[in-house]
Amino acid sequence: MSDGGRFPNVVIAGGSGAVGSLFRETLARDGAPSVAVVDRRAPLAPLSGATAVEDDITHPSTWTLDRIACCDLLILATPEPVAIEAATTLLPLMKSGSLVVDTLSVKSRYARAIATTATDAEVLGVNPMFAPSLGFAGRSVVAVPYRCAELAEGFLAFIASQGADVVRLDTEGHDRACAALQAATHASVLCFGMALAAGSYDLSAVERIMPPPHRTLLALLARIVSADPEVYRDIQAANPYAAEARAGLVDAHRRFDRLIDSGNPEVFHRLVTELRSLLAGSETDYAALCARLFEIAPRSQ
Repeated sequence: MSDGGRFPNVVIAGGSGAVGSLFRETLARDGAPSVAVVDRRAPLAPLSGATAVEDDITHPSTWTLDRIACCDLLILATPEPVAIEAATTLLPLMKSGSLVVDTLSVKSRYARAIATTATDAEVLGVNPMFAPSLGFAGRSVVAVPYRCAELAEGFLAFIASQGADVVRLDTEGHDRACAALQAATHASVLCFGMALAAGSYDLSAVERIMPPPHRTLLALLARIVSADPEVYRDIQAANPYAAEARAGLVDAHRRFDRLIDSGNPEVFHRLVTELRSLLAGSETDYAALCARLFEIAPRSQ
Protein backbone atom coordinates (compact mmCIF):
# COMPACT_ATOMS: atom_id res chain seq x y z
CA MET A 1 0.00 0.00 0.00
CA SER A 2 1.30 3.48 -0.88
CA ASP A 3 1.47 6.13 1.84
CA GLY A 4 -1.46 7.97 0.24
CA GLY A 5 -3.40 4.68 0.10
CA ARG A 6 -3.49 4.57 3.89
CA PHE A 7 -6.48 6.90 3.58
CA PRO A 8 -9.16 5.24 1.40
CA ASN A 9 -11.76 7.96 2.04
CA VAL A 10 -10.54 11.56 1.97
CA VAL A 11 -12.48 14.80 2.41
CA ILE A 12 -10.77 18.10 1.58
CA ALA A 13 -12.55 21.22 2.79
CA GLY A 14 -11.47 24.12 0.62
CA GLY A 15 -10.19 21.74 -2.02
CA SER A 16 -10.87 24.19 -4.85
CA GLY A 17 -8.23 26.57 -3.51
CA ALA A 18 -4.51 26.43 -4.24
CA VAL A 19 -3.41 24.54 -1.11
CA GLY A 20 -6.39 22.19 -1.21
CA SER A 21 -5.73 21.47 -4.88
CA LEU A 22 -2.12 20.58 -4.10
CA PHE A 23 -3.20 17.92 -1.59
CA ARG A 24 -6.08 16.73 -3.74
CA GLU A 25 -3.90 16.21 -6.81
CA THR A 26 -1.11 14.58 -4.81
CA LEU A 27 -3.40 12.16 -2.99
CA ALA A 28 -5.29 11.24 -6.15
CA ARG A 29 -2.04 10.68 -8.05
CA ASP A 30 -0.79 8.46 -5.24
CA GLY A 31 -3.84 6.24 -5.42
CA ALA A 32 -6.29 7.42 -2.77
CA PRO A 33 -9.47 5.56 -3.85
CA SER A 34 -11.99 8.24 -2.88
CA VAL A 35 -11.38 11.99 -2.61
CA ALA A 36 -14.26 14.41 -2.01
CA VAL A 37 -13.79 18.17 -2.30
CA VAL A 38 -16.17 20.26 -0.17
CA ASP A 39 -16.08 23.94 -1.09
CA ARG A 40 -18.51 26.81 -1.41
CA ARG A 41 -16.78 27.61 -4.70
CA ALA A 42 -17.44 25.48 -7.72
CA PRO A 43 -14.22 24.12 -9.25
CA LEU A 44 -12.98 26.05 -12.28
CA ALA A 45 -12.55 22.79 -14.18
CA PRO A 46 -13.55 19.15 -13.71
CA LEU A 47 -11.53 17.57 -10.92
CA SER A 48 -9.43 14.57 -11.83
CA GLY A 49 -9.78 11.73 -9.33
CA ALA A 50 -12.17 13.58 -7.03
CA THR A 51 -15.82 14.33 -6.42
CA ALA A 52 -16.73 18.01 -6.00
CA VAL A 53 -19.52 19.10 -3.66
CA GLU A 54 -20.59 22.73 -3.28
CA ASP A 55 -21.18 23.03 0.45
CA ASP A 56 -20.26 25.17 3.44
CA ILE A 57 -18.04 23.14 5.77
CA THR A 58 -19.12 25.31 8.72
CA HIS A 59 -22.79 24.45 8.05
CA PRO A 60 -22.46 21.14 6.25
CA SER A 61 -25.25 19.27 4.54
CA THR A 62 -26.30 15.82 5.65
CA TRP A 63 -24.30 14.30 2.78
CA THR A 64 -21.14 16.07 3.90
CA LEU A 65 -21.69 15.15 7.54
CA ASP A 66 -22.13 11.49 6.62
CA ARG A 67 -19.01 11.57 4.46
CA ILE A 68 -16.94 13.16 7.22
CA ALA A 69 -18.19 10.72 9.83
CA CYS A 70 -16.83 7.78 7.83
CA CYS A 71 -13.74 9.39 6.24
CA ASP A 72 -10.19 8.37 7.07
CA LEU A 73 -8.64 11.78 6.39
CA LEU A 74 -10.13 15.27 6.64
CA ILE A 75 -7.96 18.12 5.36
CA LEU A 76 -8.97 21.66 6.31
CA ALA A 77 -7.46 23.85 3.58
CA THR A 78 -9.48 26.89 4.61
CA PRO A 79 -8.97 30.30 6.23
CA GLU A 80 -8.41 30.24 9.98
CA PRO A 81 -11.94 31.22 11.15
CA VAL A 82 -13.47 28.54 8.94
CA ALA A 83 -10.99 25.91 10.11
CA ILE A 84 -11.65 26.70 13.76
CA GLU A 85 -15.43 26.62 13.42
CA ALA A 86 -15.36 23.49 11.30
CA ALA A 87 -12.91 21.63 13.52
CA THR A 88 -14.76 22.29 16.76
CA THR A 89 -17.97 21.08 15.12
CA LEU A 90 -16.62 18.14 13.15
CA LEU A 91 -13.91 16.68 15.37
CA PRO A 92 -16.47 15.05 17.74
CA LEU A 93 -17.99 13.29 14.72
CA MET A 94 -14.75 11.76 13.50
CA LYS A 95 -14.29 8.03 13.90
CA SER A 96 -11.45 6.29 15.69
CA GLY A 97 -8.72 5.58 13.14
CA SER A 98 -9.12 8.88 11.30
CA LEU A 99 -6.92 11.93 10.92
CA VAL A 100 -7.70 15.66 10.70
CA VAL A 101 -5.05 17.90 9.10
CA ASP A 102 -5.14 21.69 8.97
CA THR A 103 -2.95 23.69 6.57
CA LEU A 104 -3.03 27.02 8.41
CA SER A 105 -0.09 29.42 8.27
CA VAL A 106 -0.76 30.33 11.93
CA LYS A 107 -1.42 27.59 14.48
CA SER A 108 -1.91 29.22 17.93
CA ARG A 109 -5.62 30.07 17.90
CA TYR A 110 -6.57 26.85 16.15
CA ALA A 111 -4.57 24.83 18.68
CA ARG A 112 -6.32 26.56 21.57
CA ALA A 113 -9.73 26.04 19.98
CA ILE A 114 -9.30 22.28 19.53
CA ALA A 115 -7.49 21.67 22.83
CA THR A 116 -10.76 21.09 24.67
CA THR A 117 -12.64 19.48 21.77
CA ALA A 118 -13.31 15.80 22.33
CA THR A 119 -12.47 13.53 19.41
CA ASP A 120 -11.35 10.00 18.60
CA ALA A 121 -9.35 11.28 15.62
CA GLU A 122 -5.68 12.13 15.45
CA VAL A 123 -5.07 15.84 14.85
CA LEU A 124 -2.11 17.24 12.91
CA GLY A 125 -1.16 20.63 11.55
CA VAL A 126 0.99 21.17 8.46
CA ASN A 127 2.19 24.32 6.75
CA PRO A 128 3.68 24.08 3.25
CA MET A 129 6.35 26.81 3.21
CA PHE A 130 6.02 27.49 -0.52
CA ALA A 131 3.54 28.50 -3.16
CA PRO A 132 1.35 25.44 -3.89
CA SER A 133 2.01 25.72 -7.63
CA LEU A 134 5.65 24.75 -6.97
CA GLY A 135 4.77 21.27 -5.68
CA PHE A 136 6.25 19.34 -2.77
CA ALA A 137 9.52 18.18 -4.33
CA GLY A 138 12.50 19.99 -2.86
CA ARG A 139 10.31 22.16 -0.60
CA SER A 140 9.82 22.37 3.17
CA VAL A 141 6.66 21.46 5.08
CA VAL A 142 6.31 22.23 8.79
CA ALA A 143 4.48 19.62 10.85
CA VAL A 144 2.81 20.60 14.12
CA PRO A 145 1.59 17.54 16.06
CA TYR A 146 -1.42 18.22 18.27
CA ARG A 147 -2.65 14.69 19.01
CA CYS A 148 -0.70 12.37 16.79
CA ALA A 149 0.08 8.69 16.48
CA GLU A 150 0.43 6.18 13.65
CA LEU A 151 -1.91 7.84 11.15
CA ALA A 152 -0.23 11.22 11.45
CA GLU A 153 3.16 9.56 10.99
CA GLY A 154 1.83 7.85 7.88
CA PHE A 155 0.59 11.13 6.47
CA LEU A 156 3.94 12.81 7.10
CA ALA A 157 5.69 9.86 5.47
CA PHE A 158 3.41 10.40 2.47
CA ILE A 159 4.42 14.07 2.30
CA ALA A 160 8.09 13.15 2.61
CA SER A 161 7.69 10.57 -0.17
CA GLN A 162 6.76 13.47 -2.49
CA GLY A 163 10.25 14.88 -1.99
CA ALA A 164 9.39 17.36 0.77
CA ASP A 165 11.57 18.10 3.79
CA VAL A 166 9.27 17.68 6.82
CA VAL A 167 10.32 19.77 9.83
CA ARG A 168 8.53 19.27 13.16
CA LEU A 169 7.82 22.24 15.43
CA ASP A 170 5.49 22.86 18.33
CA THR A 171 2.75 25.46 18.03
CA GLU A 172 4.70 28.34 19.53
CA GLY A 173 7.87 27.46 17.62
CA HIS A 174 5.91 27.38 14.38
CA ASP A 175 4.27 30.76 14.88
CA ARG A 176 7.46 32.45 16.09
CA ALA A 177 9.35 31.12 13.08
CA CYS A 178 6.61 32.22 10.68
CA ALA A 179 6.57 35.71 12.21
CA ALA A 180 10.13 36.10 10.93
CA LEU A 181 9.94 33.96 7.80
CA GLN A 182 6.59 35.22 6.53
CA ALA A 183 5.18 38.19 8.47
CA ALA A 184 8.40 40.23 8.58
CA THR A 185 9.39 39.25 5.04
CA HIS A 186 6.03 40.08 3.48
CA ALA A 187 5.75 43.32 5.47
CA SER A 188 9.20 44.39 4.23
CA VAL A 189 8.27 43.77 0.61
CA LEU A 190 4.85 45.41 0.89
CA CYS A 191 6.32 48.47 2.63
CA PHE A 192 8.90 48.71 -0.15
CA GLY A 193 5.99 48.86 -2.61
CA MET A 194 4.14 51.39 -0.44
CA ALA A 195 7.21 53.64 -0.36
CA LEU A 196 7.47 53.52 -4.15
CA ALA A 197 3.75 54.20 -4.59
CA ALA A 198 3.92 57.21 -2.23
CA GLY A 199 6.76 58.81 -4.17
CA SER A 200 7.22 59.84 -7.79
CA TYR A 201 8.14 56.33 -8.91
CA ASP A 202 7.56 55.71 -12.62
CA LEU A 203 8.18 52.08 -13.51
CA SER A 204 8.19 52.73 -17.25
CA ALA A 205 10.89 55.37 -16.80
CA VAL A 206 13.26 53.22 -14.74
CA GLU A 207 12.61 49.70 -15.97
CA ARG A 208 15.51 49.68 -18.46
CA ILE A 209 18.04 50.88 -15.90
CA MET A 210 17.00 49.16 -12.66
CA PRO A 211 19.76 47.12 -10.99
CA PRO A 212 19.20 43.45 -10.06
CA PRO A 213 18.38 44.02 -6.34
CA HIS A 214 15.57 46.43 -7.21
CA ARG A 215 14.26 44.12 -9.93
CA THR A 216 14.28 41.21 -7.49
CA LEU A 217 12.28 43.17 -4.90
CA LEU A 218 9.77 44.14 -7.58
CA ALA A 219 9.44 40.46 -8.51
CA LEU A 220 8.75 39.61 -4.86
CA LEU A 221 6.19 42.41 -4.68
CA ALA A 222 4.51 41.17 -7.85
CA ARG A 223 4.30 37.64 -6.45
CA ILE A 224 2.54 38.86 -3.32
CA VAL A 225 0.09 41.27 -4.96
CA SER A 226 -0.88 38.76 -7.63
CA ALA A 227 -1.99 36.20 -5.02
CA ASP A 228 -5.03 36.03 -2.75
CA PRO A 229 -4.82 39.07 -0.42
CA GLU A 230 -6.56 37.19 2.39
CA VAL A 231 -3.69 34.70 2.59
CA TYR A 232 -1.19 37.48 3.26
CA ARG A 233 -3.50 39.47 5.53
CA ASP A 234 -4.13 36.38 7.63
CA ILE A 235 -0.39 35.85 8.15
CA GLN A 236 -0.14 39.37 9.60
CA ALA A 237 -3.42 39.49 11.53
CA ALA A 238 -3.56 35.99 13.00
CA ASN A 239 0.03 35.39 14.04
CA PRO A 240 0.43 36.48 17.69
CA TYR A 241 4.09 37.35 17.07
CA ALA A 242 3.64 39.27 13.80
CA ALA A 243 3.16 42.67 15.46
CA GLU A 244 6.42 42.18 17.33
CA ALA A 245 8.17 41.34 14.05
CA ARG A 246 6.76 44.43 12.33
CA ALA A 247 7.77 46.59 15.30
CA GLY A 248 11.27 45.24 14.89
CA LEU A 249 11.27 46.40 11.28
CA VAL A 250 10.12 49.90 12.28
CA ASP A 251 12.80 50.08 14.96
CA ALA A 252 15.46 48.88 12.51
CA HIS A 253 14.50 51.65 10.05
CA ARG A 254 14.78 54.26 12.80
CA ARG A 255 18.16 52.94 13.94
CA PHE A 256 19.36 52.91 10.33
CA ASP A 257 18.32 56.55 9.91
CA ARG A 258 20.22 57.51 13.05
CA LEU A 259 23.24 55.56 11.85
CA ILE A 260 23.34 57.41 8.52
CA ASP A 261 22.63 60.77 10.15
CA SER A 262 25.61 60.25 12.45
CA GLY A 263 27.93 60.80 9.49
CA ASN A 264 30.33 58.20 10.91
CA PRO A 265 31.42 55.64 8.29
CA GLU A 266 32.85 53.34 10.97
CA VAL A 267 29.38 52.88 12.45
CA PHE A 268 28.09 51.71 9.07
CA HIS A 269 31.05 49.36 8.68
CA ARG A 270 30.29 47.82 12.07
CA LEU A 271 26.69 47.27 11.03
CA VAL A 272 27.75 45.38 7.91
CA THR A 273 30.18 43.27 9.94
CA GLU A 274 27.47 42.42 12.45
CA LEU A 275 25.06 41.41 9.69
CA ARG A 276 27.71 39.19 8.11
CA SER A 277 27.82 37.24 11.36
CA LEU A 278 24.05 36.67 11.06
CA LEU A 279 24.72 34.56 7.96
CA ALA A 280 27.95 32.94 9.10
CA GLY A 281 26.43 29.82 10.64
CA SER A 282 24.61 28.63 7.52
CA GLU A 283 25.69 25.86 5.18
CA THR A 284 24.19 27.90 2.33
CA ASP A 285 26.33 30.49 0.59
CA TYR A 286 23.67 33.18 0.31
CA ALA A 287 25.97 35.55 -1.55
CA ALA A 288 26.46 32.89 -4.23
CA LEU A 289 22.71 32.21 -4.28
CA CYS A 290 22.07 35.92 -4.84
CA ALA A 291 24.63 35.99 -7.63
CA ARG A 292 22.80 33.15 -9.39
CA LEU A 293 19.51 35.01 -9.08
CA PHE A 294 21.09 38.11 -10.54
CA GLU A 295 22.46 36.17 -13.52
CA ILE A 296 18.99 36.24 -15.07
CA ALA A 297 19.18 38.83 -17.82
CA PRO A 298 16.39 41.45 -17.68
CA ARG A 299 15.28 40.75 -21.25
CA SER A 300 15.39 36.92 -21.02
CA GLN A 301 12.45 36.43 -18.66
